[in-house]
Order: sequence, then C-alpha cells, then structure tokens
Amino acid sequence: MLLLRRLLRDRKGVAAIEFALVALPLFILIFGILELGAIFFIDSALDASVHKAARLIRTGQATEGKMGISGFKAEICGNLAYVLNCEKNLLVAVNTVNDATSSGAMKTIGSSGTVTITENFDIGRGSDYVLVQAFLPWSPIVNLYSLSSHTLADGSYLLGASALLRNEPF
Repeated sequence: MLLLRRLLRDRKGVAAIEFALVALPLFILIFGILELGAIFFIDSALDASVHKAARLIRTGQATEGKMGISGFKAEICGNLAYVLNCEKNLLVAVNTVNDATSSGAMKTIGSSGTVTITENFDIGRGSDYVLVQAFLPWSPIVNLYSLSSHTLADGSYLLGASALLRNEPF
C-alpha cells in the first residue's frame, strides 16, 4: 500500500507520458493538414493550367497549330511543374456542347474504383461551345483519407478541372 501511494505521488516522467498520449493525434493532424494542402495546391494549379490551355482553343490557336490531344496535354503539363508523370497520367476530354446549359456532369469513377473517362479532343469551330475537362490521378503522400468515397481502387484521388467556353469566331 505504501508503495502504491509513493508511485501515485511521483511526478517524474509525466511529460513523457503526456507526450505519448498526445503525439499520435498531433502527428495525424499535422500530416493530414499537409496532405490536404498538397491536394488543394495541385488541384488549384491544375485548374489554372486548364484555363490557360483552354484559351488556345478559344482563340483558335489550337486549330492554326493543328494541336492534337498530346499537344494539349503537353500545354497543360507545362504549367504543372511539380507533378511527376503528368502527360502519362493526365486524362483530357474536350467536347463541343450545344449550348452553355446542356453540359452535364461526367461520371468519372466507376463502381469498381476505376477511371471511366473517355479521352476526346473535339475543339469545334468558331462560335461553338466547348467543354474542356482534365483529370489527374493523385497518389497521396500519407494516405489518411482512405475512407473517402472519391478514391480510386489503388487509393489515389482523382483531381479534376474544367472550363466551359465559347470559341471566338475564327
């Protein structure tokens, strides 16, 4: 009994025990914030790059230069400096639509967790409405959000960006 009282009064090592209790949630929170920040950064860069590359379609420069899907991917990936294997992993769907209200949502992830995007590069003619969509599978640095329903079968996330534009009369 005396030994138990002495043990309960002893305060040596309390900081180490408190740190052991707090360390795991603290590191999960820190790495989760870093992971989410990286995802937002890459998604924002993808969005800006798609809008910049879509301008080539809108102004007719893609038609004049006879740009194909590989050239368009190279244009998008040229603005994504921090993404490895961008041209290999990037999926692009450029389609003409009847009007600005007829563009609908595209089903991007199938029930088995695979990407269901069909790549296309139809830039249309002058004054056509064009929907530019780009999708990039992003492998997480620390897989903390694996319970999300927006992950692929291999655990990566599908980041996407789109731009709806009307071609200039070229």
